[in-house]
Amino acid sequence: MRRPKVCFYSSDFGYGHAARDIALARELQEALHAEVVVRTGSPAEFMARSLPGVEVIPGPNDPGVVMNGAAVDGERTFSAVEQWITSWDDYIAAEKALLRDRGIDLVLSDIVPQPFLAAEELGIPSLGVSNFTWHLIYTHLFGKNELTDRIAEAYRAADGALLLPLHEPMDVFSNRREVGLVARPATRDRMEIRRRCGLTDGEPLVYLGGGQSLGPNVFRGLRTALTGCTLFVPSWAEIPGAIRIPPGETETQDWIAACDLVVSKPGYSTIAEAIQAGVPMALFRRDGFCEDDYLIGGVEEMGIGREVSMEAVLDGSWADDLECLMGLRANFDKIDGLFKRDGVKECSSIIGEIL
Repeated sequence: MRRPKVCFYSSDFGYGHAARDIALARELQEALHAEVVVRTGSPAEFMARSLPGVEVIPGPNDPGVVMNGAAVDGERTFSAVEQWITSWDDYIAAEKALLRDRGIDLVLSDIVPQPFLAAEELGIPSLGVSNFTWHLIYTHLFGKNELTDRIAEAYRAADGALLLPLHEPMDVFSNRREVGLVARPATRDRMEIRRRCGLTDGEPLVYLGGGQSLGPNVFRGLRTALTGCTLFVPSWAEIPGAIRIPPGETETQDWIAACDLVVSKPGYSTIAEAIQAGVPMALFRRDGFCEDDYLIGGVEEMGIGREVSMEAVLDGSWADDLECLMGLRANFDKIDGLFKRDGVKECSSIIGEIL
């Protein structure tokens, strides 16, 4: 019996899209016995290491936004989006050939718009999987114009969208279904990770995350001499005195689950993995990136995290409230059932109905 074939387009902007897409790709392989092909840009190596045996085809999909530290550089982002959209015709022609040659049965996209147009032209069903769209981000930055209209047109070509928790309205899609958290489950015990860090269970461990989408200078001037906790950072971060995730590590969700607090920009995958592990959060905003309104607002409403300023992150004053922030862990028992549902299996079930 022929295995169904799915082509998954994962955004090039940071690694958060890739992390949640890895979780879903693994489930599609296991539950549906699907053959998964991945198309992505900068996260290609990470996804290939995380999905052994899956064909990962590298190549640019979308520009995201250009960051300057923790703020969007509007002028450079607009220029990148203009150049991106002029490349669409060639991109769509190439993707149509790829989808046709590999006999793809379903296109998934998180949340690259052009593949929906390629799929529509070939008569292949397609679904978006995300908590936001680039249409929202660019309309907020640049207003309604020909560029944002073109992006909206591409999203409207999709057969539907699976909306992850803490999502924006995403009303550019005509057929929308809410699902639970999509995140990679922890694969190791919390104490296994903490022992590797030389910590006991009672010593506070705080994850300080910025995400690779932020500018490399985002933590410049960071005060690291904090009392009362140990800082733990991504492998790419050069922060004196902090413990780094080992280079080459793929299951970074295990390390978040070992922490007592997450201090980070509000990336969906970081938040989802923290919620899944019951780790409270202190989140700093990315200036100009309107997705943050939905993510920070939702976390604060549930009482499992608070917004902190970028200044508080850099000068270390967030740590003055360390005990109070860690105490928010008690509120996880009260969160909405949507956040306790297994969105990975829900997505797989919906996709299975199509395949």
